[in-house]
Amino acid sequence: MAALSNLKQCPPFSTLPDLALRHNHIPELERYPQINLNSELLANPAGQRFYGGQSFVPVDESVLKRITRTFFDGGFWESLEEARSPKSREQAPLIAQAGDLIARLLGLATGLKLRIFPHTQELSAERIAQFVETRDWLNSDVRFLAWNCHFFNLAVAGVDDVVRIYYKNSNAATATVLKSPTQTQITCMAWRPLCSTEIVIGCRQGLCFWEVDNSLHLGRTNAPSKVFKHPANLPVTSLQWNKDGTQLATASIGDRSIIIWQPDNGLMQPLKRLGPPGSLLKWSPDNDWLFAATVDRVFRVWNCNQQWTTERWVCGPGGHVQTACWSPCGRFLLFVSSTEPILYRLQFVQQSLLSSSADEKEILPIADLNACSIDANRTLIGGPAQQLAWDPHGNYLVITFKSTNCIAVFRTFIQKFDLQISAAYYLSGETAAEHPSFICFQPLYKDNDRSVLTIAWSSGRIQYYAFD
Repeated sequence: MAALSNLKQCPPFSTLPDLALRHNHIPELERYPQINLNSELLANPAGQRFYGGQSFVPVDESVLKRITRTFFDGGFWESLEEARSPKSREQAPLIAQAGDLIARLLGLATGLKLRIFPHTQELSAERIAQFVETRDWLNSDVRFLAWNCHFFNLAVAGVDDVVRIYYKNSNAATATVLKSPTQTQITCMAWRPLCSTEIVIGCRQGLCFWEVDNSLHLGRTNAPSKVFKHPANLPVTSLQWNKDGTQLATASIGDRSIIIWQPDNGLMQPLKRLGPPGSLLKWSPDNDWLFAATVDRVFRVWNCNQQWTTERWVCGPGGHVQTACWSPCGRFLLFVSSTEPILYRLQFVQQSLLSSSADEKEILPIADLNACSIDANRTLIGGPAQQLAWDPHGNYLVITFKSTNCIAVFRTFIQKFDLQISAAYYLSGETAAEHPSFICFQPLYKDNDRSVLTIAWSSGRIQYYAFD
């Protein structure tokens, strides 16, 4: 079993003045956008974001009119808070007392519901942060990264609820900006396969679909082309397109069902099973399997070709599946638990014509991720993993961790019926305190045949690393 103790230090490649001497430098990387989201956030702080309704001078309104307006703008719960606000209590005490009574009754009903269904507790931002793949999601400048499948377009979701689209040789001034009042607490996003301009963003309000236009600049008020709300008005915490972009799978940590959307005609199909709510989705590259983790030990693998049949699995005690990734061939799935520093493999390949489906899939531990010291300064690497990313050629597996700041790189050797893994080296930030918030690989297409790792660091900067 592979172990972190065999990792070697990667030669420094980001600080050498001579580009030719930087480790794994390729001239093409010079055209990649230089992004530091922290600097952009300081230049455009969240408090100064512009939305359409904010350009008007507030006027005096009656209590009922103000509550009605709040209901249409923010929904029932926002209007209830407005009815109980100090201003409403001063102007209309009876309305405020009625609001208090309604709030108490709803509180009793919610408490009873939580006793029967403990997984349906309020989906606060803190609870969402427990199950997303981004490290320190609440405070991270970068909350998600997504590369376009066919063109050089990199989408960067920030803590300010703005998604910026970068192109080759672009910068903060020329980036396309996607922002809307209906798009807050972004948890995930993905470009639509076989489509050059459409991106979907998962957030507190549901799904926001955008047609990316280079004319969408910062300061303009724009709106998504369409918005799909979760049937129970829950936030979307994970989403995945299928291979041809005809179906979109979504999960919410407040709902037991996985929802399969057909965005072109607005249809949806819930995949219902008893058990805890879903937290993470990963669609296999060959379109045959959909991996679905939950907020508890249970996870499922759905067979997409057999009327959505499913197999149920259980991970180690006391945790849930934190992150997972498919091999580029779709024959192997790797995953880790939120509490156990072990990398597991699940195989999806028939080894003989006589083997049954139950014998084909076996969970095997393949790497020990327990923390260990890697240098003379006793710098630690390892522990419970935060995120996995497998390069599109299938030669390298990259792992980040919850509590240590270096990135582990393993070499992988994919054979027809077997997968071998060995420790390669580790990457570190510019400072000891800098940690990776999110990682992903750039897809392969006509203009790119290299495996380029994209790293969003906790400092807000984004770095690119090209593999052999």
